Amino acid sequence: MATWQLLQQTFLLTPAQAHLAARLATGESLDDSADALCIAKETARTQLKSIFEKTETHRQSELVALLQALTRKD
Repeated sequence: MATWQLLQQTFLLTPAQAHLAARLATGESLDDSADALCIAKETARTQLKSIFEKTETHRQSELVALLQALTRKD
């Protein structure tokens, strides 16, 4: 299963939110993720707010730590 699909199923994210979250989980910045996904930076910020709500996190660093823990391969 792809990382974005795992995130989508675990947190009930939309596909767009899951793709963004998967990129952020690698440590990529929000602006770089937006550019790579060909979306406006404001769209990425809006999606990030929804991701925060669904993952019960409040900061990007907190979100990244949660996502990395979830996707870590031991």
